[in-house]
Amino acid sequence: MKLQTLWYIRRGTEISGPFPSKLISRDWLLGRFQATDEASSDQVFWAPLDAIPELRPKIGGIKYRVVGSADAPLDWVSERRAAALRWMDERHKRDRRSPHDTSLAAQNRRGTERRVQAENLEWTRLRQLHADLEDSFKHRPDRFIGIGILLLILLGLAVYATFKLKPVNPIKVDLHGPNVACSKPVGAKVDWRGCDKNGAWLKGANLASAILTGTHFNAANLDQSNLSYANLSSSDLSFANLSQAKLVGANLVTANLLYADLSNADLRYADLQGAQLSGATLLGARLDEATWTDGHVCAAISVGECK
Repeated sequence: MKLQTLWYIRRGTEISGPFPSKLISRDWLLGRFQATDEASSDQVFWAPLDAIPELRPKIGGIKYRVVGSADAPLDWVSERRAAALRWMDERHKRDRRSPHDTSLAAQNRRGTERRVQAENLEWTRLRQLHADLEDSFKHRPDRFIGIGILLLILLGLAVYATFKLKPVNPIKVDLHGPNVACSKPVGAKVDWRGCDKNGAWLKGANLASAILTGTHFNAANLDQSNLSYANLSSSDLSFANLSQAKLVGANLVTANLLYADLSNADLRYADLQGAQLSGATLLGARLDEATWTDGHVCAAISVGECK
């Protein structure tokens, strides 16, 4: 397979390329190259285009030389050159459309008509957009008035519902919750009714006269705590450590004291009616004048048991 030779073109100090031979011949014929331009295939040895037969333009199979040379008459060369220019340069192609063809297909083929149609369509769209904008601005106050009327109607309905549609039996809602007092610190007369203090460490705490009705002290450590005159009715003290606790005059009615440790506790004058004491430890507990679970009052000297 024969390799095609590529050529570099030099005009003064400017070098372009490489180009194939046919492209150089065509551009030379179209006047883009000059006979004085130099060509080289290796950029080492340069020669004018007219001195290289391979690069000379061909017209009808005949290599073209300078117009007016002895190789061909001037009129013949000019005619062939003009024909070659028309066929080789798309910018100078002959307009094959007939100026007398007025059919719709011919009009659609003509670029001028297509451009005119496109421009007319664009102007039509712009005019329509302008008309729409004018219409929009024209009716905008009407829309604002309608929106204002709608807002007034909604406001009137809201006022009517506020004053005329009150609930028959309103329910009061406590936003603080039922156990808001359970976070209060330990202290005398504290109100912990119904609070969950299961497993709490309250050794030596002062809870004298505290309100502890229904409070859960399951497995809590109340060792040596002061619960004198505290209201512990219906409270859960099961498995609680009440060793050496002061429960003088405490209200323990229906309290759950199952397996509670009451050893050495002071229960004088305490009320234990209905309390559950199964499994409770009362070793050394003082029960003087205490009201026992069955309602009878313990003797003045009752230690560890109600006499």
